Amino acid sequence: MSEFIIPERLNATTAPEVEKKLLALIQRERPEKLICNFSNTVYISSAGLRIMLLVSKKMKAIGGEAILSEVPPDVYSVFKMAGFIHVLNVTPIGE
Repeated sequence: MSEFIIPERLNATTAPEVEKKLLALIQRERPEKLICNFSNTVYISSAGLRIMLLVSKKMKAIGGEAILSEVPPDVYSVFKMAGFIHVLNVTPIGE
């Protein structure tokens, strides 16, 4: 199991670096479970949503699972509006 702390803002500015780090972590460690910890995140844009979808697909391709944990209510609502809570493993804060 590996954990990655998602930054405060996951947007077009921060997304490329986050994507690079997450994909490198997956390639290097090939974890069974990858915990993407959103406890510090206050904002996610479509660029951030795209990365989470990509990470989930990469994890499935190696037989693993991406878990988006500690997702604050405002960020969770973005995942929900985008329909991603039915596609990704998204866990709100406190669950």
